[in-house]
Order: sequence, then structure tokens, then C-alpha cells
Amino acid sequence: MSRDVLESECSRLSDDVRSGMNLSNMLWELLEEKSLDRVFIMGMSLRL
Repeated sequence: MSRDVLESECSRLSDDVRSGMNLSNMLWELLEEKSLDRVFIMGMSLRL
């Protein structure tokens, strides 16, 4: 395997890992947002 091919493969793998991490972060943000919404709704209903 030539050095260029190896560098290209490593770069692509790095991009895939970075993309997966971005997706993971987005999912966590959505989960946190949903959790905060639930806490807010529960707090408001307790005040009523």
C-alpha cells in the first residue's frame, strides 16, 4: 500500500470518527433538552 493511499484511508477514517462524534453530541443535546423540558413541565404542574 502506498503512503498516499494509507494517508487517504486514515484521513477518511478520522472524518468518519469525527462525524460519529458530532452525531453523538447532537443526540445527547436532544436528550438533555427533552429532560429539561420534562423537569420544567413537572415543576409547573406541581405549582398548579
